[in-house]
Amino acid sequence: LMAAREKLYELLINCIPADVIIKTLALELTKNLDESLKHEVIEWAAFYEHRIAMGSKDIFHLEAFIAKYMAIYKRYLNEMFA
Repeated sequence: LMAAREKLYELLINCIPADVIIKTLALELTKNLDESLKHEVIEWAAFYEHRIAMGSKDIFHLEAFIAKYMAIYKRYLNEMFA
């Protein structure tokens, strides 16, 4: 998560809009994802994109989306191998 934060800061410093970042992240993260998880990831991406539009600290919402994705994926792996 810390490495992702550094990359996000770098993108934001280089004037990449947060909504573009979250859309690109969502598309790239769902490319190789199981069909059962795609809907949930896109739903959370939309949730955090809305928060970005309403809030002022984009980095918090971007980082929260990445943390949420990590939690979803970990849950999926635990269910799959448990």
